[in-house]
Amino acid sequence: MVTVVVLAGLSACTATSTPTTGVLTGTASACSGVAFKPTPTARLTVYKGTAVVATQQVPNGSTYRFVLPPGQYYITNTGNPVQASDREVTVVAGRTTRKDVPNLCH
Repeated sequence: MVTVVVLAGLSACTATSTPTTGVLTGTASACSGVAFKPTPTARLTVYKGTAVVATQQVPNGSTYRFVLPPGQYYITNTGNPVQASDREVTVVAGRTTRKDVPNLCH
């Protein structure tokens, strides 16, 4: 006896879904300057308005990565939610957005 299994409609089981998040990545520099003691890590904070939505520490000059819902954000390594255009970034669902974070603490 031979058993035959028909795999018809298998592709329907692997339906594609719409991405609900995007990736924010880049290189981060640690905070240093006259008023700041040099540190070996960049302490990043992502804000939506003035609300903190994510934080991360990475070694100075390293790559950071946040997975976020689509929207307008501000990223800083100062711990201050200053909404300056050079810190502004837009995250798009299903995409990777690159934003390097320089030493903003001079």
